[in-house]
Amino acid sequence: MSELTIEFVVRDRTGAVAAVVTSHGVIDAGFASEQIARGEALYYAGPDSYVRARVRSIPALGGPYLYANWDGTRRNNLHDLARGLKRIDVRSAARRETRSRIEWVSRLMGRAKAYLAA
Repeated sequence: MSELTIEFVVRDRTGAVAAVVTSHGVIDAGFASEQIARGEALYYAGPDSYVRARVRSIPALGGPYLYANWDGTRRNNLHDLARGLKRIDVRSAARRETRSRIEWVSRLMGRAKAYLAA
């Protein structure tokens, strides 16, 4: 069983934890939840190297999510590790690609209409 320390958290556009960054690399949050549930890995997180809490996988309606609490409040402290980082938008790359295709096709059709009209 490996023990991994979470250094940063990457959130998606909704604010949910999308991935965790450890010293071993970037790990998808869903995969990390599965590892915790199967007992394959232990994840720890905290604001510094002295205060660390074990990360748990909690079941929810949208699927399991990662939860850590090192300050005694009820909120998920993993979101504190995402401060200062930009949120990623996974769907924006796909949207940009489809927009460029639509623009390309519309330009092509516009040229064809101009050619046929002449």
